[in-house]
Amino acid sequence: MGADGGSIPGRRDLVKTRGKAATTGKAVARERFFYCALSKKRLAKPVVADPLGKLYNKDAVIEYLLDKNAYGDGEQICPYISGVKDLLTLNAQPNPDEGESKAPFVCWLSLKEMNGAVPFIALRHCGCVFADGALRAVLPNLAKTGETAEGPAEAACPNCTKAFDPTSAAAVLPIYPAEEVQEELLADLLAARAAAKANKKRKSGKDKEKKEDKGDRVTKVAKLKNDRSASGSPAPANSSLAPSVRAQLAEQEKRRLAAQAGMSDAVKAMFHKGDTGKKGDVADFFGRTYNRYATS
Repeated sequence: MGADGGSIPGRRDLVKTRGKAATTGKAVARERFFYCALSKKRLAKPVVADPLGKLYNKDAVIEYLLDKNAYGDGEQICPYISGVKDLLTLNAQPNPDEGESKAPFVCWLSLKEMNGAVPFIALRHCGCVFADGALRAVLPNLAKTGETAEGPAEAACPNCTKAFDPTSAAAVLPIYPAEEVQEELLADLLAARAAAKANKKRKSGKDKEKKEDKGDRVTKVAKLKNDRSASGSPAPANSSLAPSVRAQLAEQEKRRLAAQAGMSDAVKAMFHKGDTGKKGDVADFFGRTYNRYATS
């Protein structure tokens, strides 16, 4: 073969294994857009994307969250998924051309198949899925992954018309981006979780301090009341009353105490029960007689 003047061998003929490996890599990359990353079943609605842009059938992720051993390689594929809140439910357009060789979904704008041939993205606020180039042709100020953009801070999704900020770095989620992009997305996810955890711990500490301060105040007030009760001092006037009202009440209390101090023991006995408290004694008689006529 070759060197006989009949043909000239090429690189593909001489290095067959490398060409086969490249073809296999493309096939694997293509199948990611066809099958669930966990169950390996064909993607079918409802479909969700994780924070790194990987695709799943939603029921498969729920099974994984309920039982981490439901899929043998689950901990290697998506160990960072802690709950349904980490998932974005996709609003993807089913492919009108059915068939195993056809991608399950297409772009809402260009109708290009989501098969890995061109980059696809999803809007985080609504989940609508588009070919990256087709959406940027409609929204030229759409931010790239991890970057902010300039321009109007409000736009509408071309499919569902929900408003969002296209200039925000979190506006879009790439579908199966390059490995380095996935690493950046994972780093951002872990950093956000750490910040949220620290904020929750700080807030919990503040709440604990408030409760302790409130408990100390309640203890001090109770102790003050007990001390006043033991010393026979009158309770303080209601602080919610106006100063003039509190002054009048204080004056009335002062007069009452002064009047009571001037009463003789016999007069006092007419309004209070005797020491024995037995029915029929003098104090009880006068008290009952006065009360009867006073209330009649």
